[in-house]
Amino acid sequence: MCGIAGVLAPSGGAARVARAMHAALAHRGPDAEGIDGRDHTILCHRRLSILDLSPAGAQPMNDASGMVRITYNGEIYNYRELRDECVRRGVEFRGTSDTEVILALYVLEGEAAFGRLNGMFAFCLADGRSGDAWLVRDPMGIKPLYWGETAHGIVFASELGAIANSGAIAMEVDRAALQAYVQLDFVPGPMSIVRGIRKLPGGQLLQVSRGGRVSQRVYARRSTERKPRDFDSVIRAAVERQLVADVPVGVFLSGGIDSSIVARVAADVAGKIATFSVAFDDPSFDESRWFELAARAIGSDHHTERLTAKAMLDLVPHIAATVSEPLADGSILPTMLLSRFASRHVKVALSGDGADELFAGYPTHRVINAGRTLALLPRSVRRRLAAAAHRLLPVSHANLSLDYRIKKFLEGADRDPVVQNERWLGSFAAEEVRNVLTSFDPRAQAELLALWHEPSHDIADPLEAVLRTDQRFYLQDQVLVKVDRASMASSLEVRVPMLDLEVVRYAHALPRDRKLRGGRSKWELREWAKRHFPPELAERPKKGFGAPLARWFRGELRELLRDTLAPDALARDGFFQPHAVQQLLDDHECGRRDERKRLFNVLMFTLWYRQFGRPHA
Repeated sequence: MCGIAGVLAPSGGAARVARAMHAALAHRGPDAEGIDGRDHTILCHRRLSILDLSPAGAQPMNDASGMVRITYNGEIYNYRELRDECVRRGVEFRGTSDTEVILALYVLEGEAAFGRLNGMFAFCLADGRSGDAWLVRDPMGIKPLYWGETAHGIVFASELGAIANSGAIAMEVDRAALQAYVQLDFVPGPMSIVRGIRKLPGGQLLQVSRGGRVSQRVYARRSTERKPRDFDSVIRAAVERQLVADVPVGVFLSGGIDSSIVARVAADVAGKIATFSVAFDDPSFDESRWFELAARAIGSDHHTERLTAKAMLDLVPHIAATVSEPLADGSILPTMLLSRFASRHVKVALSGDGADELFAGYPTHRVINAGRTLALLPRSVRRRLAAAAHRLLPVSHANLSLDYRIKKFLEGADRDPVVQNERWLGSFAAEEVRNVLTSFDPRAQAELLALWHEPSHDIADPLEAVLRTDQRFYLQDQVLVKVDRASMASSLEVRVPMLDLEVVRYAHALPRDRKLRGGRSKWELREWAKRHFPPELAERPKKGFGAPLARWFRGELRELLRDTLAPDALARDGFFQPHAVQQLLDDHECGRRDERKRLFNVLMFTLWYRQFGRPHA
């Protein structure tokens, strides 16, 4: 796990731009650094040493001829098999890193090599023989990669903040991306919040010629495998691959079945494993009972840190700098503190992320059919039901409270399943975005709708359509972004065995009733958990990893919220309607409505804009 940046087809001032991006990524790789500028490319690298800790693993790295170079962030989990194959084909290796394997395989097979990699990665590979360079991102989009065409050449970096630090492009807000963010709580790729900068979607590559011509295409396609093996062998092989490291490895243990499965398998493979959890004072957010139960069943070397409200509150003003793009996910606060805690003991941690999107784990997945039934009622009846729910159900500030779920369900029930699920997960409905922003473009809304349906346009089953959309957007652009930025802020590598390509293929081939059966989500995983854990853990409902924002916005964070979202300040920024935001504040403070998500959405963009986007005097 590292930080990468560079300039392709560079022109005037490119070296300065590259050095500035390189400096901004120091937190991603504190162990070593390197810049290599030649053959019409400048490649930068910040190293977090995980495999081959010797100088032979340093980057940017050349092949034996010195003509092919790479700067790479991530881990290739099948690198040992690929290395053995390369040796049989006559390759002599200088070290033991997976980076060198990518170079060797490319020299042997060219672009076809990229599709053979099972891992999490983002890299730039420059071929001095042809003058071409490739930006490549792993199929599930686990590792980040931003790029853009500038006056200094084509810039790329692991984080948007590095490009902002370079001065290579004006940090002008992309209004279409802002519309999407306000609706979704994140900016969906390939957009970024900055005009002219894009995210490379997972499973795609960008080919750049010596002269700067750009060609973008898919290199990794969806699996059509239809004969799944058993889950036990698939997850065991994935965890075993992802435990390989030359540094200590642990596991995040939240108390949910996903992380518990990963930890249990890791302990079976390794014999003993360290697990890490955080506890909360607020009982509706605290998972102590569950992760302690799991740790005992696993027999892990368990570590717990109790989070104080002050520790999380102190982080709120710093989220924008950590993420470097607006992200309205309150769980980033405990994730940052969990990463900081774990990094004091290990350099790599496994997590259970990805299972919900693959195996239908969210509460919204269970009510897709109910939503379709409700949609048959006249619109006027649905509106009256939603209004009655807001009027009659008490406002609760608990984590994922029942009243909140019911209200969100009624709000989104009149849409097709893919959009319906987006409405349940996001903050503002499309019609509300028009009222809260100072400008609204219907064309951008239509483009977002088309983009949202892209991953599922050829899938008939509503559940599978929703899952593929979740994987492409919610997982890639919210969940994995949160985990990457939160962990890398503490120079910790987080691996996600549930997104190993073999597990993904297994999930994609799984029949619907082995994901969702009789109202039970993640049926396949629960059946596995029942054989390895106490029944109450295997059957417990999904509970999000969050922070008590609703209560904080009426108490400890009230002053920050009121000051940041003051009408005159919002008017100067020019993005949000001050009166609409003040209504949200008033409704939340008096207990009329629970507006925690919408307020956090506006707060996160505003904090980001005032750090990165606002022109400096």
